[in-house]
Amino acid sequence: MKFLRWSALTPVVLLALVLMARPAAGVELGHVEGRVLARVESGAKPERVQSGHPLSPGVALVTGDASRFEIVMLDGGCWRVGRRALFVFTDRGARLLAGTALVRVPPETVWRVESLRSQIALPAGTWMVHAVDNRGLKVVCLDSAEDVHGLGEGATPLETPVALRLRPGELAFLQPGGRSFSPVVTVFLEELLATSRLVNGFPEEFPGMRRLLNQAVAQRERLKTLSNAVVVGAPDAGGFQIAVPAQK
Repeated sequence: MKFLRWSALTPVVLLALVLMARPAAGVELGHVEGRVLARVESGAKPERVQSGHPLSPGVALVTGDASRFEIVMLDGGCWRVGRRALFVFTDRGARLLAGTALVRVPPETVWRVESLRSQIALPAGTWMVHAVDNRGLKVVCLDSAEDVHGLGEGATPLETPVALRLRPGELAFLQPGGRSFSPVVTVFLEELLATSRLVNGFPEEFPGMRRLLNQAVAQRERLKTLSNAVVVGAPDAGGFQIAVPAQK
């Protein structure tokens, strides 16, 4: 784990963390499966929505037991959100208050994901994020070469973000309060890609899928001699269960 002062960050990363990325205009729901309800945070009555429903910052989307949806951004970014989720679309990313999201952050962009008690900055790449019961966040790197940053929580953001570098197939928890990460755990990326309902079963292939499969093959080569598998839980995202301690 690394602790960086704002002065130590490159100008590009600093600007991205301060301003974050604003979504492109004209954002709407892509594929919708099952019952998905939308409501404005001010308390408007929820309504069932389908593909093509326009989205604006503050719209909350709620999924049921067999529901999922996709948001494809004009800049190449993508959100896929699974069952039993509470997802609030924002002008800097999203609030994920329950459930799991698969996120593709476009190049030279940083998106912020907030849980009930933590905030994380996701750089360009592909990530899976899960809102855990302790109000923190679980984050899995599927493909990125940049650090994630813990930003504190909404009411008390950190002056010095907490940085962590995850390789493809590595997982960490951002603890409640967003001030520290757990030890890194390695998950089997091939299994995650093969079993996750957020990766599979949509009409369109997930953007950058071939690269993700290549990352999984490369990880398998690194881990093929390891046998000390452990169970790490998270039944809402198939493929998270089997893991081995990260090798650095």
